Amino acid sequence: MTLSAPVPPVPTDVPTGSVAWLRANVARFSNGPDHVRRRALAVSLLEPIGDLREKAFARTQGIVAALDDFDVMAEVARPVPVGVLASALGLPDVSADVALVAAAYHPHVTPGAAAEAALGRLIEACGGADERAAARIGLLVQACDATAGLIGNELSAWLSGKPVGQPVLSTRRRIDGADVPVPLEGTPFGAGPRACPGSRHATALAAGVFQALQGFRLTETKTVWVSSPNLRMPAQLWVTRGRTADGLC
Repeated sequence: MTLSAPVPPVPTDVPTGSVAWLRANVARFSNGPDHVRRRALAVSLLEPIGDLREKAFARTQGIVAALDDFDVMAEVARPVPVGVLASALGLPDVSADVALVAAAYHPHVTPGAAAEAALGRLIEACGGADERAAARIGLLVQACDATAGLIGNELSAWLSGKPVGQPVLSTRRRIDGADVPVPLEGTPFGAGPRACPGSRHATALAAGVFQALQGFRLTETKTVWVSSPNLRMPAQLWVTRGRTADGLC
């Protein structure tokens, strides 16, 4: 089993503008020439983006300035990376809609009305349902939980002194005609032709958030994790103002 194997195919004869349409038009669920073309489009959208650390730092500071106790996952880890990346891609702050679509993105999930409506708004913000819109939305959706997990796991580890957990545990590949899970242990951003094209962007966003959260400490000693077979991240991460023994790195 290797990460270079094809991904399980998704239906392509689907209604334009639906969550199923998004799956059928992003690199994440494509194979062959479609994957090469769509990945190249996503990379071209990411290449000119810079200053993400500074922008994530400023946005996080703005959010937490009036807060003493808050859940990092809800207030910062999800909305900040998506909001900053959306702005860099020429979109308004669509973080709430991206979160709804992200929860219905994978093929084993049946999208509800809220996710379909959210995708409709995202497509409208992108100017219509074409492959470029799918690429922009796909980048935001894939950054949503993965970057939140990176932030939540690193922050939880640094503030608690426990080992860092890897946010994305596995992916799926089509091998010998069967859809099988492939572990990502040791490769948090994947590897090979499907390695995450936004790894440096995610790292910069997370670094900006960490910098802005200097001086906060955990208020809960026991972490509750998201219930997911392929994702490990805190469901909530409550912090309060105050110094830890070593602070944040």
